[in-house]
Amino acid sequence: MKECELREHATCSLCAKRIGGAGLPLFWAVTIERYGIDLRAAQRQDGLAALLGSPALAQAMGPDEDMAMPMMEPAKLTVCERCAVDQQLPIAVLAEEFA
Repeated sequence: MKECELREHATCSLCAKRIGGAGLPLFWAVTIERYGIDLRAAQRQDGLAALLGSPALAQAMGPDEDMAMPMMEPAKLTVCERCAVDQQLPIAVLAEEFA
């Protein structure tokens, strides 16, 4: 990670303190993405697998369409080592708060 990237991660997204403030020069760069399965695409792929008798053959012969779609923009967080150990927030809360 270059200096300009490191500067983007200088502050913890959870506690708003500078990285390394806890005495450890470690941090987590976390990206949270939420996807929803396209049920029609999954059913089509499953039907093709049943017709051909093999999921691997259906994968090779099928249209290779997206089976899941993003439901939100990725949430990018920087988490200091202390918060990574001490905080117990559900991922959905983190994603909503920092999206």
